Amino acid sequence: MTRSARRKFLIITCAPLLAVGLAVGVPPTATAASVDSCSLRTVDDQEIGRTVGAPDADADATSTQARLQLVGDSCRFMARNRAEAAKRDPVDLSAQPITVNGMGPLRIGMSRQAAERAVGARIPDGPGGPECRDLSVEGGPQNLLLRFSNDDDRLVAISVLSSTPASLATASGVHVGSTREDVLATYDSEVTSRQVEGGPEELVFAPRSAKFQGRIITFLMNDDGTVASFIAGEPSFADPLPCGSD
Repeated sequence: MTRSARRKFLIITCAPLLAVGLAVGVPPTATAASVDSCSLRTVDDQEIGRTVGAPDADADATSTQARLQLVGDSCRFMARNRAEAAKRDPVDLSAQPITVNGMGPLRIGMSRQAAERAVGARIPDGPGGPECRDLSVEGGPQNLLLRFSNDDDRLVAISVLSSTPASLATASGVHVGSTREDVLATYDSEVTSRQVEGGPEELVFAPRSAKFQGRIITFLMNDDGTVASFIAGEPSFADPLPCGSD
């Protein structure tokens, strides 16, 4: 087959798609049973999608050829996107340090959709309060909650509840079970104590550097002077009480 004939064959193997994806990686092949169908196959020859359509009968030869060439590119881009997503492994969050700016690939301020892509796992919706929802990542770790705002579905805080392993800790090593003295010694002059209406003590780490954008970590303390839980993120959301609590 000549180069021009091979090019023509590739052009007419796909019908119009609705979107063009952009991705990196090994490009999959695009094959089709006829001009009316576009089957997308990965490099392992597994079919991952089919879109049916046909060229516009009223279009002139030049515009039809250009459109079909774009469709051929679309097939390859779409298949490549799906192949990349399929082989992406979930991120193990169990040993990722927590800071005022995020945790591993999770960054405070990112959308829930972006967070799911970052960790390679779903973050299903759930109940909450008027301003936020505390959601879990499918596959864990348990007692790690991601707090999303209701108005724009942004990640606004990350919280660690009680009964969690010491590996779920801040970047400085403070974790559930650390002592009050540990917290004070670790954060020194950037930590303050507060107690709301006779409730448990809270130790608030508020780094002064502008790069932290005023974000904080709040440690909720037990009566015995150990850390019961903690939450890191935006000041208006870094409250240890669950979303929806009074």
